Amino acid sequence: MTDEWQTSWNNYDTGRKICNTMSSKSRVCFQWIPSHVGVFGNEEADVLAKEGSALPSASSSELFTSEIYSIHKAIANSAWKNPSTHDWYAGNRPGLSLQSVGTRSAQTALARLRSGLIKSLKFNDREKTFSSCPCSCPASPAHIIDCIGASTRQLWSGEGKGLVELLERHGVMDLV
Repeated sequence: MTDEWQTSWNNYDTGRKICNTMSSKSRVCFQWIPSHVGVFGNEEADVLAKEGSALPSASSSELFTSEIYSIHKAIANSAWKNPSTHDWYAGNRPGLSLQSVGTRSAQTALARLRSGLIKSLKFNDREKTFSSCPCSCPASPAHIIDCIGASTRQLWSGEGKGLVELLERHGVMDLV
């Protein structure tokens, strides 16, 4: 083992122990190999990465259906993990009914939109297809919400009743 490496490792107790153990059993030689030195474009990539990390992150105001489902599922699950002390809530089954208000059909429509498993969804050869909306576009959950002039935030923000009213007013409740 060379003196140069041994003197630098002696500053650290763990390094000293490793060097002593290894050098007592066999000849050890450490060699530092800079892996990115001389690689074309490396310095430029480092500068660009540093500049990019300083930029504010782009955040979209609209959420995807899968994001809405995940958010609402987390809210529902947290409610079941910390259940009410009232005897009526003693049931031990997860779901969305604790957060939902309104009729059963309204709760079902909101749950289907949140999960993306709406009535108009069909599978053809393992591919998702949707029935047509009254505007002749495929009636995906995102399209239905957009078509009635609603926001995806209404699905999980407690504005479910207003969303159900919009679905009924536009005549697309049977697609959900």
